[in-house]
Amino acid sequence: MTDILSTVRAFARANALLRPGPLVLAVSGGTDSTALCLILAELREEFGLVLHVAHFDHRARPRAAAADAAFVAELANHISAPVRIGRANAAPKSEDDARNARYEFLRRVANELGATAIATGHTRDDQAETVLLHLTRGSGLAGLAGMRPERDGIVRPLLTLARADTVAMCAAAGITPREDPTNRSLRFARNRIRHRVLPELAKLNPEITSAIARLAEAAAAVADISADHTAVILDAATSQEGPETDQETVALDRLPSHPDARADAMALWWERRTGRQLAARHRAALAQLAASTEGSRSLDLPGGRALREYTTLRIAPSDHGMAPTDKKLLRDGAITLERGRSAEWHGWRFAFDMEIDGAGELAHLDTDRVTVRGRRPGDRMTGPRGAKIQDVFTDAKVPARERDHWPLVTTDDAVLWVPGITPPPQTGRTALQARRAGEDPLGMTLGNREQVASLREVRPPGEERGRPRT
Repeated sequence: MTDILSTVRAFARANALLRPGPLVLAVSGGTDSTALCLILAELREEFGLVLHVAHFDHRARPRAAAADAAFVAELANHISAPVRIGRANAAPKSEDDARNARYEFLRRVANELGATAIATGHTRDDQAETVLLHLTRGSGLAGLAGMRPERDGIVRPLLTLARADTVAMCAAAGITPREDPTNRSLRFARNRIRHRVLPELAKLNPEITSAIARLAEAAAAVADISADHTAVILDAATSQEGPETDQETVALDRLPSHPDARADAMALWWERRTGRQLAARHRAALAQLAASTEGSRSLDLPGGRALREYTTLRIAPSDHGMAPTDKKLLRDGAITLERGRSAEWHGWRFAFDMEIDGAGELAHLDTDRVTVRGRRPGDRMTGPRGAKIQDVFTDAKVPARERDHWPLVTTDDAVLWVPGITPPPQTGRTALQARRAGEDPLGMTLGNREQVASLREVRPPGEERGRPRT
C-alpha cells in the first residue's frame, strides 16, 4: 500500500494532476474506481483536495443499479466525502452513448462545485487496451498515444498503476468492490482484447502492459510536436468570414500538398469547431472532399456537415430556426428603383440616377426603372445568346450558399447586369451605381473609383454613348 501511494504521488506531481480545491471522483463501484477513492483519500491533505464522489446510473443494469449506488454511497461515507448520484433518462443504445451521458453528468457536477478536475480510475491496463483498440482501427500517432494523464479537465492519477495494484489496494482496505458482469462479455471489443489478446501477448512479454504504456508515452511526445506544427499550419490557412459571425473557414490552397499534413490540419479544424475527433474513415472522407476545387460539395460528419465551396472549407449552417418562407424571400424578394432613388438589398447598396457616398460599380442604362431581385429558375442574361445565370455564377466561382441573395439587375424580368460579376452595361445615359457593403465589389476598375461627384450627365452629340466623363 505504501508503494502504491508513493507511485501515485510521484506520478501526480510529475504531471501536475492534483491541484488544491474540489475534485470530482468518477466512481462506478468497480475495483479501479474504488481504489481511486481510497488512494486519493490518503493523499488529500498533502495535495489540499476536497473530494466529491459522483456516481452515474446508465440504466443498463436495472437490477444491480440500486445496489451499485448504495455501495458507492457507503464508500463515500467511508472516506468522508459527499456523494452525488445521477441517472440516465433511458438505457444507452451504445457504449459511446453511455460514455457521453456519463461525462455530461460528471462535467455538470464539476461545474456546479467549481471543481479543479474530474478524476477517473483508468490504469495502465486500460491504457494498453485503449492503444490496441486504436491500433486495430488504423489510428495515427494520436491514437497510439492513448489516454493522457490530463486532458479536457479529466485527470487519471492511476494511469501509472497496474490493475493488480488496484485489486491489492481494495484487499488491503478489506473492501469488496462491485463487479459488472458485462466486463466479462466477449461481445465487446475491449473485453476481447482484455481476456484474449493481452494474455497471449503476456506469454511473449510478461510486462506487456508496461511496454505498451511506454509506446503510448513515446507516441504522445511525437504527437504533441506534430500537433503544434499542425496548429501553425491551420492558423495560417483559416480566417473569419466577418465580424458579425464566428464562422471559421479554411483556404484549401493554403494547406500543404502532403496528404497526411492536409488531413491532420483539417481534422484539427473539425475538432476545434465541433469538439469531435474524426475516426480514420471520416478523415479519409474529408480529405477526399477537399481533394477537388470544382463547384460545391458537402459531407456529413460527426458533429456537423462539412461544406467545400471551390477552394474554401467551412461548416454548413444549420437550417434550424429558419422560417419556412425565409428562402423564398431571398429568392423572390425584389425592390424597384426609379430615377432619383436609392435602396439596399441583402448587403448591396444601389443608387439610380443619384449620388451615393463611396466607390462602386457604375452602369449606364436606357430605362427609367429597374428591379433588383434574386435569381429565379431559367434566368439568362439579355441577348440572343445570353448565358444562363447558373453558369454565370459557376464560372465566377460564387459559393452556392451566396447565390440566392446575389443581386440581379433586371427590367421586365430581363437580366441586364449581375453586379460584381458581369461588366456594367453601358447602353444608356441613366447611371446606376452598385456597391457591396464593407468591400470593393468584384470587377471595379480604376475608372470607377475616379468618378466625378455627379452621376447624371448630358453628353455632347457624337460622343461615345455611356462612357463616364473623365
